[in-house]
Amino acid sequence: MTPLGGTEREDMASDHDGIWAKYRLGDFFQFPEGRKRHEEFPGTIIHEYYQRTSEPGDYKVLREVIDDVRSIRKIEIPKRDCCVIHLRTGDIIDNSEFTVDEFLSKKRYYIYDHEKEAYKKKKWNQYVKTGRYYARVLKKLKRLKIGQVSFSYNLDFNPFPKTRTRRNHRSENNEKSIDYVQRIHDLFRKESFQVVKYERHDVDHDFIRMCSSGFFVPSGGGLSRIIVRMVKLNGKRVVKGEW
Repeated sequence: MTPLGGTEREDMASDHDGIWAKYRLGDFFQFPEGRKRHEEFPGTIIHEYYQRTSEPGDYKVLREVIDDVRSIRKIEIPKRDCCVIHLRTGDIIDNSEFTVDEFLSKKRYYIYDHEKEAYKKKKWNQYVKTGRYYARVLKKLKRLKIGQVSFSYNLDFNPFPKTRTRRNHRSENNEKSIDYVQRIHDLFRKESFQVVKYERHDVDHDFIRMCSSGFFVPSGGGLSRIIVRMVKLNGKRVVKGEW
């Protein structure tokens, strides 16, 4: 992992970079765990954040860090008429018992309570958005005269050695995530949206790009919630598939 001033090529994520694989930006910002572990991730947003404050969840400080890192790394922000869509992929999809069709058909939950033999039906436990959610997003974007979209996702995110799923299963591949992404891509292309290709970088780069977007569509999970707050702080527009 390189310092904040590294070149983009040096900062590119690698499938073989074990540090990035364990880097949970959303959790480390929101919870005290980040204060304890930030030194494991030198040169990252989280490490820089806890150099400036000892308290998690300070959006003012996070905004300052984002602005500084974006300037140092010269991260290009999305065009004003392009909506950035965050898709939560990786462990949440690939470790789950549900198929892609089942994810798209209705709300599904991830963490399973084995004592009660039931999924924890809480909003925080619903990460993957349904086909209906994106159908509503499509309609809203059309009303806003937005014709370009760009997707941001991390297919390889699977940071925990053990899972809390129904089957306690940890997948060794990301085939379901790939299929899910393709299905959402196809949904937008079918409605004549131009899908702007974005080559994934490291987590910090992608996070800053999403926070800097003029229009943003969140997925489930803590990282998307943080991005929603940052987009609103920047005076930009959040588009959700819920009425």
